[in-house]
Amino acid sequence: MKFKSLIAVILSLVAILFVVAFTLDWMGRPEQPAPAGQQANAAAEDAAKGADSPSGDVEPSKAPSGKQSDTDDAKPSQPEGTSAKVEATRPSWNPQPTHTDERLELPEDPEKTASAMPSAEPRQPALSKAPKSGAVEGKLTKGFPKEAMPLPASTTIERSSVDTQSSLVMVGVQGRSKQSVEEVLAFYEEHFKDLQWLASTSTDADGNTRLQAGFGQDTATVTLHQLPTGLTEINAAGVFKVED
Repeated sequence: MKFKSLIAVILSLVAILFVVAFTLDWMGRPEQPAPAGQQANAAAEDAAKGADSPSGDVEPSKAPSGKQSDTDDAKPSQPEGTSAKVEATRPSWNPQPTHTDERLELPEDPEKTASAMPSAEPRQPALSKAPKSGAVEGKLTKGFPKEAMPLPASTTIERSSVDTQSSLVMVGVQGRSKQSVEEVLAFYEEHFKDLQWLASTSTDADGNTRLQAGFGQDTATVTLHQLPTGLTEINAAGVFKVED
């Protein structure tokens, strides 16, 4: 009898030690996260509790850390149950169109409203009448058109000629001037400028200075050559059209 009682006491002690050891081992373990299903159920229960509360306030969930929170803050909040609509804005330089029936009408007399360009002065002809044909040495032939082909001062005339064919007059003159090449050239440039002719100057291979000018059917060529004596040799020729 005593032996059975001793065994019972020993078994009781072993059971007590086992319970104490299991309790200590359970308390020392880290807390394990609840399964996903339990978390979802817990969240649903929290939402239901918030809906049933008198104030209806629900504790907002914390935004996850990182770039997601920055993105959510940048987006404007939209009321629930409404879709986001993007309204195109019209630039300031393009006002709202006005639907009017006004039409652009031309003036009754465009010629009166248009600004007229100033008319250029008509060019005067180099020759107003045709001289008689002729050629002479040492002076100008009779009727030589000095207004169309003049000669500078201090010029000794060697020969001159005029050849009239219908409305065309061909003239030529050769002489020697005491003026320099530059002075004679400036004399003829000024003359052709007064006639409103286009003129150009060039230098030949032999060193002669050539001036060419013209307007329409009127043309003229003046060749200047510096002589060893210091004089300037002049050879001038032109073709002019007589305008009635």
